[in-house]
Amino acid sequence: MAKRQLKIKLLPNGEVQMETIGIKGKKCLDYVDFLRKLADVNVEKKEFTSEYYEETQNEYNTNIQDIEY
Repeated sequence: MAKRQLKIKLLPNGEVQMETIGIKGKKCLDYVDFLRKLADVNVEKKEFTSEYYEETQNEYNTNIQDIEY
């Protein structure tokens, strides 16, 4: 199973940058939505890596909706 990571940077100007690693396909957008709700921030810009365009493999169940926040 590939290691999944969520990198979050808080910049001095108040901007929040996030990068997902090891999360293929559109599933990464669930993490963006989670961060948006958790930090109460607006998403102003999205840039997609090559992983976004790869097919999601159903090797494991990752349901971020189950996380309470």
